[in-house]
Amino acid sequence: MQVSGTIVALSSGRPPSAIAIIRASGPASLSLAQAFGVTALQPRRASLRGLVSPVDGALIDRALCLYFPAPLTATGEAVVEFHCHGGPAVVERVLADAVTVPGVRMAEPGEFTLRAVLNGRMGISDAEALADVIEARTEAERRRAVRLAEGALSRLVAGWRSEVIALLADAEARLDFADEGDVPDDLADLARRCAALADAVEQVLAGSVEADKLTDGYHVVLVGPPNAGKSSLLNALTASEAAIVTPEAGTTRDVVSVTIDLGGYRVTLSDTAGLRDGASGVEAIGIERTRRWIEDADLVIAVRSPDTEAADVPADLVIHHKADISGGEGLATSVHDPASIGRLRDRLAEIVAEAMRPSEAALVTRARQRSALGAFAARVRDAADEGALELQAEALRLACHEMARMTGEIGIEDVLDDVFGRFCIGK
Repeated sequence: MQVSGTIVALSSGRPPSAIAIIRASGPASLSLAQAFGVTALQPRRASLRGLVSPVDGALIDRALCLYFPAPLTATGEAVVEFHCHGGPAVVERVLADAVTVPGVRMAEPGEFTLRAVLNGRMGISDAEALADVIEARTEAERRRAVRLAEGALSRLVAGWRSEVIALLADAEARLDFADEGDVPDDLADLARRCAALADAVEQVLAGSVEADKLTDGYHVVLVGPPNAGKSSLLNALTASEAAIVTPEAGTTRDVVSVTIDLGGYRVTLSDTAGLRDGASGVEAIGIERTRRWIEDADLVIAVRSPDTEAADVPADLVIHHKADISGGEGLATSVHDPASIGRLRDRLAEIVAEAMRPSEAALVTRARQRSALGAFAARVRDAADEGALELQAEALRLACHEMARMTGEIGIEDVLDDVFGRFCIGK
């Protein structure tokens, strides 16, 4: 991704909309405004102006125009915004004419945020968190992403960085000034401080093992004998007609999955082939698939009914379905009783919320972060375990190198496309 010149893009939602925000960032931002006949803009003060085409002099629209001088802007560069009407033709014309101005080009995905990182207005971890905010599909994902975007991880990382630099400076001072009386020579003290830092990082990493679970979602599998009502229960829980429901045994021969938002979490419910002995052909293949899904599920629900024989399968939760036929003990449901389906949904929501709590609390959410911080902790642990000052200092130098990978101070070009390529254009 090239990072030069002045970039322009639509930074609001896709038209048509009431208002469209077209943003430019870079050294030619003011020149771009002037090319549209917008002059004498006061910093951070909105002005209503006509946008005149730099191509043919036609009036395109009337817009609120703003100018933000560098460096105290979102990108660290001069920024100009046109808040115009959100019609597709207006937006397309402004953007098409903007790129005719010398030095101005269309922004690439994520380039505004990339410039913020390169210009020190945002850390790489904060940018990754912002990407998570944009991609959040559920309330739980949004909560975690916002917490990270507000600096929950970056503040910790900044503290760890300061601590390892202090440890390295201490070790270097002891090496360089060992003969002077004002330099401590207690290696045990240095080792204790290194161990405490390694412990702190490892604790955060251990608490983030299940981080991916929040975005992957929680997987619930419905199992039971043929005609127990698994398909009708799936349809009722998901308020859909995803599964075919008939009185014929063995109707469901493959896994049918539906993903829903349950209590703010992403949950996938799967209906499976009925379990019974003596099945053959396609039905037997479906039963084999059911057993594999049981092994991979986060929650297995055994569906039982008064008109079928219970399947012998390990389950985390037992549902007595078709309660309208003969009632049922424990958690009883019937598709003819919406309140019973609601109670089951509430119970599932409680189970999911409890299971997903560690994932939502995770601070390290990306493989890049886990790799860098894991290597950092290992190097600091090496320093704590070394018995020679020279080896302690070398381990701390390597730890500083790993921390620089985490903060993006080195090797940032290796992660730019991965981090910023997922952003929308204009962000």
